[in-house]
Amino acid sequence: MTLTGNHPLSTEEIHAWPALASYVAALSRLTKGEVYCERGEPDPDFLRSAAAWRVALPHDGESWLVHVEPSPAHGKPAWREPSLIRMLEAMQVNLAGNRPLREWPQAVRTAWSLITTHPCRAMSLAEVAGCVDLSAGYLGEQFERITGSSFKRILRDERMEHACGILETTSRRVSEIASNIGGLSLSQFNRCFVAATGMSPSEWRRRFAYRENARLSA
Repeated sequence: MTLTGNHPLSTEEIHAWPALASYVAALSRLTKGEVYCERGEPDPDFLRSAAAWRVALPHDGESWLVHVEPSPAHGKPAWREPSLIRMLEAMQVNLAGNRPLREWPQAVRTAWSLITTHPCRAMSLAEVAGCVDLSAGYLGEQFERITGSSFKRILRDERMEHACGILETTSRRVSEIASNIGGLSLSQFNRCFVAATGMSPSEWRRRFAYRENARLSA
């Protein structure tokens, strides 16, 4: 969707600003909806719409607009929305300030890639920091500055997102799911799941498994 008079940014233009490209990819993962960028002036009424989030970024004398439209929730709670909003706020700070970030630091890109590619692998901030030759404290600070959320929060949420999919589409026991996600004990998994989604794994399965299967087969 493009506002009248505005022009979509090409993939090449987005990737010419590596930090923006990293944010677009990360936002797409968090929302599972549509993230698109365009050049032009935002429509005030469109910006006030509650259906999406929008950020205006100054770039080479122009205004670049980033729009995030969540996918339909199908009745599920939008429990990753706080992380999405924090990332948008971090993007605004890092890309719209006096010294716009050119690209995400390599260590942050590595940490983000490890979390999102291998969420079920046992890992800690200290272990990842060791892989990139940084202290855990410094990597954690940089990670939160760029993404808006802590390493621990994003790792937990990626794991619980993965668990939601298993709960909705299989009949595997919760204890089995837990043991295959970072080696968590059942009690640890249950605490993490409730903290992330606001409900227990069993309740999530009871409420959404049939609905998800019906949606996929429709």
